[in-house]
Amino acid sequence: MPIACKLEVVRLENDMKKSLFVKRAQLVSLINLIAQSGIIVTGAVVRLTGSGLGCPTWPNCAPGSLVPVASQVEGFHKYIEFGNRLLTFVVLFASVALLITAVISKVKKLNIWSALPLLGTLLQAILGGITVLTGLNPFTVMFHFLLSIILVAISTLIYRFWSKDKPLKINSSIIRNYIKFFTLSGFIVIILGTITTGSGPHSGDEIATRFNIDTRTIAWIHADSVLLFIGLLIGLILFVKTNKELNSLTRLLNSLIILCLIQGLIGYTQWFTNLPWILVGFHVLGSVLIWINLMLIFEKSIYSLKNSIKQI
Repeated sequence: MPIACKLEVVRLENDMKKSLFVKRAQLVSLINLIAQSGIIVTGAVVRLTGSGLGCPTWPNCAPGSLVPVASQVEGFHKYIEFGNRLLTFVVLFASVALLITAVISKVKKLNIWSALPLLGTLLQAILGGITVLTGLNPFTVMFHFLLSIILVAISTLIYRFWSKDKPLKINSSIIRNYIKFFTLSGFIVIILGTITTGSGPHSGDEIATRFNIDTRTIAWIHADSVLLFIGLLIGLILFVKTNKELNSLTRLLNSLIILCLIQGLIGYTQWFTNLPWILVGFHVLGSVLIWINLMLIFEKSIYSLKNSIKQI
């Protein structure tokens, strides 16, 4: 076989191996994103069912036992809380797999980014323990949630690194700054949402303290921030309609406006129906989905790991 043919065969084999690795990396990064997002929802279920102190100590579930024991007075709550603790290991394994994938890729800067979900998961375990040992202090509960939101944002950026889609190149500083402010407003909505929750009835346990804030007042402020976010979203849609270079954002913006409408319907319904825990749970799920969608827009238009890291 001529040397040129041999070289072509080797090149094709390397391309196939690289393509297969990228597909596996995409799957690993997606699993990590789902795990980091899912633990937020299951953590909310723990709180909403009053199971936050189902395991009243940490790292044990009961004094002298890592697992629930029949003599615990917490009833079924101990199994809900312990089940959520076990799910932490799923998140841990997913984050470890993500880091291993990055190391195999030999992209050094990606190693740093991919280490963050693992470090964050370990920090979450410690913060979760502090939350239990402080009797579900609303400040620790809030930071527990917000750290997860940050980990979801990082995981979304990593997931997009392995995708085939190319990020936009937006030359207009006005549009870029607008999208940055839009993303910041979304994060502020989430922060105000956690404060609203921290002053409401779903504390995770009947003995847990709450923020000394009038629930109705903070709920109004939270709703006002949502209206600002929706207004900015409509403005961004108009930007896209009048700028061809932004056309690739259309699908993400359409899905975001649908999610926001559903989220708003759930939000007002839960408020006027006395905050049933199942609706509050769906509201938490909605906030996670909206945040992921928002980060996809941010990644595609403002900051992409593909632009800052040389891809394999």
